[in-house]
Amino acid sequence: MSGELPPLAQQLHDGVLQALAIARIRLEKALAEDGPLPRELGADLKLLLDHEIAGLRHLISGSALPAPPQPDLPSALAATAEHLQSATGIRMCVENRTAPPGRWAGNDLVAYRIVREALHNTARHSDARHAWVNVAAWRDRLVCSVYDDGHGFAPATTSPHFGMTAMDAQARKAGGHLAVRSGRTGTFVTLVLPRDPVPEREVPR
Repeated sequence: MSGELPPLAQQLHDGVLQALAIARIRLEKALAEDGPLPRELGADLKLLLDHEIAGLRHLISGSALPAPPQPDLPSALAATAEHLQSATGIRMCVENRTAPPGRWAGNDLVAYRIVREALHNTARHSDARHAWVNVAAWRDRLVCSVYDDGHGFAPATTSPHFGMTAMDAQARKAGGHLAVRSGRTGTFVTLVLPRDPVPEREVPR
């Protein structure tokens, strides 16, 4: 995994594409059942489309994507897990071993985007029944892990898709690193970041 993604491509992937992918999963599940589509599903999808249209207008204006509405990293990841569990039926658990500061700080937003992508990968590709997220602070490091019990893949022989490339590029740009282990019993993603942003000249290449 190498190469840094263009900022616009990164923001579109982290926002609109992820939301549309989950909307498609929800539609596929609903269409697989007998009877008309539930009215509440239509209302939910309308809200989602309204939100993504607003996000696209935000990007067109030249602005970066804002932080999630939750007050801190652990609560934002819990909200993401709850949303994906509702959409896919995969049971997702978030364990927080940090003291939530009630605000976004340091590299929290970078961690959120990378872990969120890992959870979306689980939702779209793994056929897992369960997924677990752990967020911990260790000295001056933020350590996040995502594990699922899906069918896995072979990282060494599989061409990295856009999302994996993006996750790796974001981690390296923030002065951290990403490790992925996968096999027949599931996939384990570990992200290690400095708690505070690293000056660009100090980021290892």
